[in-house]
Amino acid sequence: MKYRPEIISKECFGAGHYACNYSASSDGRAIIPVFYWDGAYLLASRDFGATFEKQDLPEKMRGVAFRELSDGTFMGIGEGNAVHRAIWTEKCGDIPFALAIYRADSFDDILAGNVSTSICPVDIPGLAAGYGDSNNTHTGCAISWRQLSSGDIYVMMYGQFRDDVTLCPYFREYGKYDFYLYRTWAIASHDMGRSFEFVTTVADCQTYPIPDVNAEGYCEAETIECEAGHLVSILRTGGHEVYSPLYCAHSYDFGKTWGAPYEINPWGVLPRLLKMSDGTLVCASGHIHTMLLFSSDNGVTWSEPFIVDECDGKWDKSPSGYTSVFECEPGVISLVYDDPKEGIAEGRPAGQTRQIYHVKIKINKE
Repeated sequence: MKYRPEIISKECFGAGHYACNYSASSDGRAIIPVFYWDGAYLLASRDFGATFEKQDLPEKMRGVAFRELSDGTFMGIGEGNAVHRAIWTEKCGDIPFALAIYRADSFDDILAGNVSTSICPVDIPGLAAGYGDSNNTHTGCAISWRQLSSGDIYVMMYGQFRDDVTLCPYFREYGKYDFYLYRTWAIASHDMGRSFEFVTTVADCQTYPIPDVNAEGYCEAETIECEAGHLVSILRTGGHEVYSPLYCAHSYDFGKTWGAPYEINPWGVLPRLLKMSDGTLVCASGHIHTMLLFSSDNGVTWSEPFIVDECDGKWDKSPSGYTSVFECEPGVISLVYDDPKEGIAEGRPAGQTRQIYHVKIKINKE
């Protein structure tokens, strides 16, 4: 299948970046918190992302992304280990992981800040403390999740285990610290998010080495269930200022085991996955350009990238690549992303160049 996407509208909402933590409801409402160097705001939609309105960000609402569960309630998961700063020691093992769980009875409760918080301990065998890519302490993070057709809540995580011993030369040379390449693993809940257990490693660099020695390892994975029990995961490997690929992996047993990852695009960060009404899988990503990939065979093969907005530059002169994507009507994709070109042209200072854009794209097929 060949795809011929066509951009049919584009608008700019002003300064901002990392517009990726969206919450959505089955009734068509969606919200995207947007943060920037001097403030924050909210993009709100009532029509499945076809249009957005810029609003003030409520004081109680931060960057947590909520998903609607099968019982009609909403849940969000905190990204970082809630206790990692208290237990940090260099490359230690058998450390605790505490998952923050947020709940709301309705989408209106999310908007009003009527959200409960609980802390759920998770036993992750071999979890080790390491560094992130900004010389920050890192003890694993929960990057994305979905409720599967089985009812289980399946969470993608990444970080370092004791067995992760592959070092990245870039960080030793420029950061003056030892960065061990990430692995991706999964945890799952069988009781609607009240408890979680470790499931399996999805990909690690000892088992599946990455050719680019300056890659960061398998991280920032997004997983979608395209058929009952068949999960497709897209994983980032890209590091600072290097073109390191997006990889794809498949599971055919509800995520209990995974096949070997394989390259689908030479670059990309934080992939976002969507299954369109006609069955097409869409992957939104970027950093080197903002782009979309398409698959007509449940993620086995992927199209060449469709460049939504061209921009290839160093970190502050490129888009973040962290996006939100929706199907706002059959055959039409709604994408929210950031791009720095106008800010650069205006001569804005470093760190203040990116602006938020919303485009609608008709997906034509040939």
